[in-house]
Amino acid sequence: MKKLKFTGLILSMIALIAMSCEKSSDTPEQSLSPDLPPSESMAFDFEAFEEDGTSGKSANLVYDNKAPNGNWVFSRVVVGVWSTALYSTLAVPVASFQAAFTQTPEKISEDTWQWTYSVDGFTSEYTARLTGQLTADAVLWEMYITKEGIEGFDEFLWFSGSSAIDGNSGFWILNQGPERPDAMLRIDWEKSGEEIGSIRYTWVRELDDQENDDLFRNSYLEYGLQDAYYDAYFNANVYDANLQAFVDVDIEWNRSTYEGRVRALAYFEDEMWHCWDANGDDVACE
Repeated sequence: MKKLKFTGLILSMIALIAMSCEKSSDTPEQSLSPDLPPSESMAFDFEAFEEDGTSGKSANLVYDNKAPNGNWVFSRVVVGVWSTALYSTLAVPVASFQAAFTQTPEKISEDTWQWTYSVDGFTSEYTARLTGQLTADAVLWEMYITKEGIEGFDEFLWFSGSSAIDGNSGFWILNQGPERPDAMLRIDWEKSGEEIGSIRYTWVRELDDQENDDLFRNSYLEYGLQDAYYDAYFNANVYDANLQAFVDVDIEWNRSTYEGRVRALAYFEDEMWHCWDANGDDVACE
């Protein structure tokens, strides 16, 4: 009798172990996929410096006639060079990455997951395939995009990147496009708490559209947060076509009120801060 009870106990334990293993195997594979980097890691919100369509200014940094609200307008032009690159030239890969957050990945190998979906918001039909490969030190990302119809193209690696295992830092490399598959923009980012604490856009394209040396190469725009009334900043080092030289521009603003200030020796011909109020109008700095 004791032997039968012991045998029954063993069988019960085996059954429990089997049930446990079965439950484990039923766990959805996508729940183990790496988290996507923050959407802001690729496309920062430039709301404080949005183009209102009335300026008509070029991207040159030095103007003969300064507008009444020239401090904010000048800052907007500096920042606008980068927002234009992201939301015009590179609009398709940026939108494709943002769309990934509404999708469910599929595990395609032991260490790689894949997001496949159509990209809305364009007149042409684009299909995106984002892969994330988990390594010992980082997650490696690649975005392939296909276009159907007029001027369509087969799968093209539009950007790649890497993010830390903890999801707090990483970088992206965005290529110009299927006809010019050259690296155009590098984005290095780092989180601070639950938001992006710093991000740097660096122009890395070697040749311009005319196949000449890209004079803008190595220009950068760096965004960050700071503990001050002006709690956000941009530091820019950009090529000025008028001066034929690289110039520095420092911009600071309050993310709640949109008040801000700018400092640029090449434009203002002094090293002082030049301020604007919540309406974007020039005011004296306090």
